[in-house]
Amino acid sequence: MQRIDIQKTDPVRYAKVKAQQDKLRQQCEGTPTMIRICPYCKHKISEVVQGNHGFSYAKCERCSEDVIFPPVCFRLAKTF
Repeated sequence: MQRIDIQKTDPVRYAKVKAQQDKLRQQCEGTPTMIRICPYCKHKISEVVQGNHGFSYAKCERCSEDVIFPPVCFRLAKTF
């Protein structure tokens, strides 16, 4: 499947979405993240930003295996 160059095809939509994405990227800066790795080939599939996340499905780009990730909840560890 051929890639679409959305920046040239629809520049107005691209500018609007780019502005929203930049704003979200600034909000996420400095927050804890976790990287999800394919259990088959150890390829990085996604990066999760702090918050509550349910189950997620992904397909590894490298080995083409379908992977299900368990829920994630970021919380501070209590130190006594």
